[in-house]
Amino acid sequence: MFGKALPPSPCSETEPGAEVLILDGVSAIGGRAGLRDCSVTIRAGEMVGLAGLEGSGQGLFLRLSAGLIKPEAGKVYVRGEPMTRYDHHVYQKRGVGYLPAARLEEGLIPGLTITEHFALQQKETLLIPWESSRAKAEERIQQYRILGRPSSKVESLSGGNQQRLLLALLSTQPRLLLLEQPTRGLDLESARWVWERLIDHATKGAGVVFSSAELEEILEVADRVLVFYDGSLVRDVKTCDTSMGELGQAIAGKAG
Repeated sequence: MFGKALPPSPCSETEPGAEVLILDGVSAIGGRAGLRDCSVTIRAGEMVGLAGLEGSGQGLFLRLSAGLIKPEAGKVYVRGEPMTRYDHHVYQKRGVGYLPAARLEEGLIPGLTITEHFALQQKETLLIPWESSRAKAEERIQQYRILGRPSSKVESLSGGNQQRLLLALLSTQPRLLLLEQPTRGLDLESARWVWERLIDHATKGAGVVFSSAELEEILEVADRVLVFYDGSLVRDVKTCDTSMGELGQAIAGKAG
């Protein structure tokens, strides 16, 4: 899919680290099917792919894990701390980063420049720190190879460069990354670049959880896959221990 293999292999013998996310019997309303009685543990260093028909529960799983919505039942823990009653800002302070599939609708603010997006990240002050925000924008543009200038409006960027900017806006040392369709609509070069960054975060100890409509993509980069069907988690398996056919059966609600 990517022309050459992306390290590390999903079948690597690297053991995951400490627990970074626990969902314990979590249920929530939303999407087509909601989410029912979901219990999952994600550990540091894991690359976990979420599979299922759209609206089967994987989108809710990501938003619950990011503190964007609260569960109707069950509990959420981040790095051992109970987080169920807190909002997304508290999750962010605990090292959780979330990237939505809708880049301009939810991730970025049309009409604002790259510099202005970095300015919004600064701690609240009486004066906007334009100089440091512009310097940070220039630094991240170079680091993430964004084809744009600090003064570029975000809607003028290509989809690949919008995704690079979203990644650049995240913490440089996240503990948990949650991504909804991170390569949707991207060309192969941009998709490969995104996966290289995410694998690098996992190698440095972050738990990385992503949804994808492409089973090939999940099998290529994840070392574990969670399959959702009609609001329930029906399969939790290492990619080494499954196949395209088995995952397809689970997605269709025919898991054994």
